[in-house]
Amino acid sequence: GDYQVLQMNASASAYTPSRLTVKAGIPIRWEINDTGTSGCTSAIISRDMFEGQVKLERGLNVVNIAALQPGTYKFSCWMGMVSGTIVAV
Repeated sequence: GDYQVLQMNASASAYTPSRLTVKAGIPIRWEINDTGTSGCTSAIISRDMFEGQVKLERGLNVVNIAALQPGTYKFSCWMGMVSGTIVAV
C-alpha cells in the first residue's frame, strides 16, 4: 500500500530535524537513524501517535504509524527532556 517515509536522526542530545511535516491520511514509515543515543534519548514516547515507547537500537529503526488526522503531534524521549513535533497537513 501507499505510505510516506519520514527520516530523522537521533543522537545523545537531540532529534533532528525536531519538526517534521507529513501528509494527513497516509500511513507513515518513520525511519529513525540512531547515531549514538544516550539513556535519555534511546526511547521515544508519544501519547498522540502510538502506545508505549519505541526503543532505539544503533543504526536504522523503523516505526510504522497509522495515518494521522490533520494537526500537531508531539513526541519526546521517555524522560521528556528532548522533544519534537510531527505536523500532519
